[in-house]
Amino acid sequence: MAILNPTLACADILHLYRDIEEAVAGGAKMLHIDIMDGHYVPNICLSFEQAGAIRRAFPKIPMDIHLMVTEPFHWLGELDKLKPEMASFHLDATSFPLRMARSIRSLGIHAGVVLNPAQPVSLLLEILEELDYVLLMGVEPGFSGQIFYPPIHTKIRELAELRKKINPGLKIMVDGGIDFENGPVCASEGADILVGGAFVCFGQPDGIRKSAGRFVRAVETEMEETA
Repeated sequence: MAILNPTLACADILHLYRDIEEAVAGGAKMLHIDIMDGHYVPNICLSFEQAGAIRRAFPKIPMDIHLMVTEPFHWLGELDKLKPEMASFHLDATSFPLRMARSIRSLGIHAGVVLNPAQPVSLLLEILEELDYVLLMGVEPGFSGQIFYPPIHTKIRELAELRKKINPGLKIMVDGGIDFENGPVCASEGADILVGGAFVCFGQPDGIRKSAGRFVRAVETEMEETA
């Protein structure tokens, strides 16, 4: 069953503690934190200092760090101090993705690689067995509120087939433009973790807790119908 992983980039920064509490009460099972350097993407989001504060406030909730940075190796020390459950980096941010994935794993953290919409799944063939998860971007990275790119559905199905042959334990995460329609479909196609933001739980008229709950139920219903 795919789980809801709310992206805190879409939460109210002035009421972050409240928003996290509400999302978890609505059924969120982990927290997605974007770390941007202003270079890989022309934007800045949360920092490792803020991630540390969130970790101390919610120590029992798994944390997923998404590095949108040009030099992912430079951030290994911060990852080691924070010790999130999961951390991913963009494939095109380093010439040595295998070394980076192994470095993350050596810290006791599950390692993931991020593919942008224009990057084919085939780029991961040589390193897929060394990964714990793959994060498929449903939009171009860097800004929230973008519309989901439909061809990603094909990539989810392709990756789901590949993992059967190469790495059965691999998780598939989808991030960007997830909403009440495409999210459940992504889950039925093989996605295990759905990163939801403005279209799922933050900024919805019925509030964070209720909208997160509606999304979780929508995913559960889709999975039951396609079982």
